[in-house]
Amino acid sequence: MHFNVTINTDDNYIQHAMAMLCSLYENNKEHSITVHVLQKGLSNRSRSFIETLSKRYNNKVLFYNVDECQLQGVQFRKNRPLSMAAYYRLLLSSVISKDVDKVLYLDCDMIVLRDVSEIFSLELEDYALAACLDQFPYDQQHRVQLHMEVGEKTFCSGIMLVNLKYWRTHKVESGLLEYAKRHREKVYLHDQDVLNYYFKKKWFLLPPKWNHIACAPYPVKCCDYKFFDYYEYRYTPMIIHYADLGIKPWLNVACPYKNCYLKYLKKSEYSPIVFHKVSLSLRVKSYRAILVNFWKSNISLYVPEFVSVLINDLKIFILLIVNRKKAFEKKFK
Repeated sequence: MHFNVTINTDDNYIQHAMAMLCSLYENNKEHSITVHVLQKGLSNRSRSFIETLSKRYNNKVLFYNVDECQLQGVQFRKNRPLSMAAYYRLLLSSVISKDVDKVLYLDCDMIVLRDVSEIFSLELEDYALAACLDQFPYDQQHRVQLHMEVGEKTFCSGIMLVNLKYWRTHKVESGLLEYAKRHREKVYLHDQDVLNYYFKKKWFLLPPKWNHIACAPYPVKCCDYKFFDYYEYRYTPMIIHYADLGIKPWLNVACPYKNCYLKYLKKSEYSPIVFHKVSLSLRVKSYRAILVNFWKSNISLYVPEFVSVLINDLKIFILLIVNRKKAFEKKFK
């Protein structure tokens, strides 16, 4: 099979992009892959690394220079400003070649662990994209800003199978950019908010194994997952996503699945490998986050459910004993 994959990157993130692409190539050797790189001012050195890696696996890479003039006026969060690259994915339908109808978007802070052909077999005719569940809105202000109903599900924009044919047919780009530039008193999740606002009820829910958050042992609740969904997320994830801001495998902090990042980074032959040091207070904060996530995912989430099931089973067991006793007494009465 042939796949189209797209990423956003700059020189600051090239090391992580190399690890992610190497993991994608290494675990999909039976397929041919064209990677579409959305960038602005990427150095020749960075391009050369990606081109050499792609050629080694007999895959193709295309670079697109994004016209950031189209993004002038997009809103950013004040306390954590990002580069324009955060909004590049809004331009996918016009930037990527018109002969590409479906593309898998991947954040660079990910590692692909398995064959991704399964996701490309999805039929998305009436959907704008396929994505995994996320846990926002974070508060009432966020919900009102997104015009979302209580209980409405939202998705993570870190991994998306994008139906470019749908985007072009419905001419969504102008609407996406309009909302991205709309004044918001508080900006929460940049492009992710834009996509969720615009594509309400027009996205296909993927199983959680496609977005295994490194610091979350179990997926977000509030969805009718089956047992095998939880099992696959925990034991056979497709993609590891280092989504927690303070816990990244390239920092000097303990990070779940750090070995996966290191494995594919070394295999990519990228150099020099750089690891960033953070202060002791930030390391302590990251360790606390890991423990809190573990507690939320395992104790507060599953123990109450286990106790509830156990109580119901005990009730059934007691009823069976009582009914059998009544039947016995009736028989020999």
